[in-house]
Amino acid sequence: MILFDQHIRSRVLTSAYFLMILVEILASIINYQPLIFAAHVALPILLLGLYFNEFKSKSTLMLVLLLVQIVSNVYYFFAMTNLFVYTLVSFILLRILSLILVFKNTTNRNYLYILTATFPFLLVFFYLASVTSDVSDIEFDILILQNILISILGGVSVVNYLKNDNRTHSLLLISTLLYIGFRFIVFIEHYFLNVEFNIVYKPIEIILSSLATFSFYKFVQTANESNHANS
Repeated sequence: MILFDQHIRSRVLTSAYFLMILVEILASIINYQPLIFAAHVALPILLLGLYFNEFKSKSTLMLVLLLVQIVSNVYYFFAMTNLFVYTLVSFILLRILSLILVFKNTTNRNYLYILTATFPFLLVFFYLASVTSDVSDIEFDILILQNILISILGGVSVVNYLKNDNRTHSLLLISTLLYIGFRFIVFIEHYFLNVEFNIVYKPIEIILSSLATFSFYKFVQTANESNHANS
């Protein structure tokens, strides 16, 4: 059978991933919620399939991250409801796992440089948090933690890219910038815009989120291949 070939399976799964992005965008434009939900949850499941297909040695940490990504995508579907706090908590778990993976797969750990590169991201996100209104104390605390984690991820990505501009660090930086853009759009949409703007911002969120996740997966894959080549 043709699908017994690993490379063909990878191409099929990758094509299916990008097809699901297109399906979710089209479903969001016509506001067909069941299809949006199915496509959004299918994306990390397809990445999980890619992971099992492409990685010879499996990492428990990466498996947990992909499983949390599935749960996060389920909660994201309810981001504009009272379950938004759970969406933020799942995002925090994702950022913590992402940071652990990033530190595990990068070499530059000059914390002074990282702190300096983190500061601009913190400045933007803390400003946005400071001008929000009608936010509960627990939601505000979760937002602050979320902003700190993604700012640290931004700082680490920038430092590693500037110190060693290779494919691994380029993928990490691309992924992080896409995540930050996604986080910014979600923040603005949830706290500052009315529901009628969803038709404009939802497709942008879908593109940023799905491409960020795929880029991060490729970062881990490239780093893993580099580590095996050097060992």
